[in-house]
Amino acid sequence: MTTRGVVIFDIDGTLTRTNGVDEECYAQAVHDVLGVSGISTDWGSYRYSSDNGILHEIIEMHCKRAPTGRDFRAVRSRFIELVSVRSRRDSEGWEEVAGAREILRELPSMGWTIAVATGGWGPSALRKLECANISISTVAFACADHAFARLDIIRWALRAAVGVVKSSSIQVVYVGDGVWDIDAARAGGYGFVGIGHGERASRLVAAGSQVVMSDYLDRSRFEHALISACSQNL
Repeated sequence: MTTRGVVIFDIDGTLTRTNGVDEECYAQAVHDVLGVSGISTDWGSYRYSSDNGILHEIIEMHCKRAPTGRDFRAVRSRFIELVSVRSRRDSEGWEEVAGAREILRELPSMGWTIAVATGGWGPSALRKLECANISISTVAFACADHAFARLDIIRWALRAAVGVVKSSSIQVVYVGDGVWDIDAARAGGYGFVGIGHGERASRLVAAGSQVVMSDYLDRSRFEHALISACSQNL
């Protein structure tokens, strides 16, 4: 079956309203394992907007040394634990972005191939989706456990979705909520649709996003945005 293109979704702030939980648990994990407090949770201020990339820079900056495999394993484990505990304790902060479940379910029937690519570590990312009642069991998925840089994570998801050969010729749209997301889409030569409202939406527009939506409730507008994004030049 011929696909109209591949739509690759970020998770935090794009499919789920978990930006706050993510920032708090990450900062806590870094403090608990490394004893470092007051890190920036502006992920766009780091060279690589992935959990591994951010941690690498934090250790270099605050610990004045090169990170080790043990550092990555320990912070990753603590972060996953914190996300799990918070998800069982708190009912707020785990909602889907309105319409996300439906759009993931409907896009394939409209001719689109979908995938998910997040800068987060796999188990915590999947837990956030689970809390929002979003299933991606049949969807290509890539995360910080697959690659270091955001663009490489997106490429991993793309290859998993359509194969290596098709990935070089098919139309691709990345859907995200951060300036780092549009930067990755631009670097990969992909279309982009922004998700956000208020200040976050303003930042996306300033970064060059031609379309920013607050949610997926207007499915006709979202599909039109995807079609337009396939031919946009960021």
